[in-house]
Amino acid sequence: MSTYEEVLEAWRAERSSEGLTKLPEGFYKSIAKLISDLRSSLKMADTSTLRARLAKAELSNLEKIARDVFWTRVEKSIMALMAGRGLEVEKLTPEEKELLEPIELSFIELRKFLEGLLRGELRLPRGPTPVPAQAAEAPTQPQAQPKLPRRGLMLVRILADVPAIVGPDLRAHGPFKRGDIAFIPAENALGLIRKGLAVEVELREGAQGH
Repeated sequence: MSTYEEVLEAWRAERSSEGLTKLPEGFYKSIAKLISDLRSSLKMADTSTLRARLAKAELSNLEKIARDVFWTRVEKSIMALMAGRGLEVEKLTPEEKELLEPIELSFIELRKFLEGLLRGELRLPRGPTPVPAQAAEAPTQPQAQPKLPRRGLMLVRILADVPAIVGPDLRAHGPFKRGDIAFIPAENALGLIRKGLAVEVELREGAQGH
């Protein structure tokens, strides 16, 4: 478990490095524990005392460090993907790996789309068959997709409490309670389904507009 000083040192190292650094084991768990302990102590403390003021300042610093470390590392990872490189999995924490791997899959699809476009083909997302540009201009009958009423989303029922998850669009979804029904990005939904944390909700065809 990292101390406040170790968290601070890890933050300084991350800020001064162009690439990802190797965070101490259990880094985010340590930050969560430190923040939780400080919040608990402040609830019981006399806010007018010096100790309480110091604890409040330390809590504020920890929150800023957590936010800065997390988004700095996400930004570095996204920049690597944009440059055509893969994730530095060996330097990611388990939490970061879980959050960023679906985004890496999205970048693979983006590159495939661009490569097809540069060959004069319109490769539809998640579609294995390239469509010639001329054929793509011809009007086609839209295909009903009752399971995906909006692009890239799935309707699922949550089977257990799930914390907020970051989708491929870098937006937070959740947190969710057991029994919640929600549209979430398909990649996240499939991950929850594989882990037994959610099941897909079937929509009857024609019910999408309601």
